[in-house]
Amino acid sequence: MMGRVGHRVDGGRKERAVRRSSRAAALVALASLLVGVAPTAGADGSSVRSGPGSAADGMFLTYVGCDSFFGPSSAPGTRVNLGPGTAPLGRRSFGLVPTAAGTASGPYVPFLSLAGAGASVAVTARAGTSGASYIWTSAPDAPSGHAWLGRAVVSVPAGGWHTVDTATLRYDWQLVDLVTGSATPGGSASPAEFVAAHGDGTGYVVTGFGCDGHAFNVDAVRGAGQTWDFEGTTLQTAISASAPQVEVGQDVVVSGHVTDASGRVTGDPVVLQARTPGVGEWRTVSDLTLVGPDGWSRASVTVTEDTEYRWLRPEGQYADAGSSASVVVRVVPSTTATPDPQEPAPSSPTPSAPTPSVPAPSSPPQSSPAG
Repeated sequence: MMGRVGHRVDGGRKERAVRRSSRAAALVALASLLVGVAPTAGADGSSVRSGPGSAADGMFLTYVGCDSFFGPSSAPGTRVNLGPGTAPLGRRSFGLVPTAAGTASGPYVPFLSLAGAGASVAVTARAGTSGASYIWTSAPDAPSGHAWLGRAVVSVPAGGWHTVDTATLRYDWQLVDLVTGSATPGGSASPAEFVAAHGDGTGYVVTGFGCDGHAFNVDAVRGAGQTWDFEGTTLQTAISASAPQVEVGQDVVVSGHVTDASGRVTGDPVVLQARTPGVGEWRTVSDLTLVGPDGWSRASVTVTEDTEYRWLRPEGQYADAGSSASVVVRVVPSTTATPDPQEPAPSSPTPSAPTPSVPAPSSPPQSSPAG
């Protein structure tokens, strides 16, 4: 369920695509680099994200074990936040909420040269957080079927934004047999010291946090000359009216709903605005309208003149403010005749007085002859 404090995602929402690194996935990624496949790059060398991304995007967010790369781990919850504070790039950042301690979540950044990897990530955590950074690389001295794996412990203090740069870390290295998984210790060294001792090679870096179970946000991921910025998602707001025209004083129901790029209804609340068609400023004519069980928001308004309506979606943690297209509802003459107040009503006819009925005089009595 999406919260107002942050965009938490569950079930089928796209941010659930945070990818879990299994051994097979790690080896496939490394194998692709061994044959010289370059990471995807934007034309301007940067990319704006609203979600964790995928391997096709170059950089993506993943999660691994804290004590070892292939150790137990669980998918974190995700969110998009304004800030927190002043985000390193843009206005927002991507939040990761561990579901259990022992998992390191963060960016996967591929490189074609460990010497020029330049991998870093900006991190903030209200309570501070600890994690682990891993480097897989195919140094020239690695026998066939082997690769070097380095691990370094990382942490950031509570509050503020802090940049963790792999170039400044010291890694404990081991030579890993990619078939059996067995490893031979290879000492401790920074990436530059490792290259000086073993030669340069391709590979990738995974730097994750949350090993202590603390929630955190990441932004400004850099590597191999590229920069990735996490921002809000793109939403669309639809609108419809129950009738295009009504008689003056009648009600019309205006409906609307908000969807994401995949067409899924998000349930974002909206407010209804109105104005004279094409003229003047928009004015708000409803409170913040929540969605119904079917995902639509509805408002009933009384129309007294031609009116143009639109839905406004206020700015939220994970998306900028936006509005729908508009619809115009027009007023038409009433179909019910009403008397003209200037014309006197016709008078009713005066009833005639009843004509009295006079009984006819009776015939005089006739006398019978005397007998």
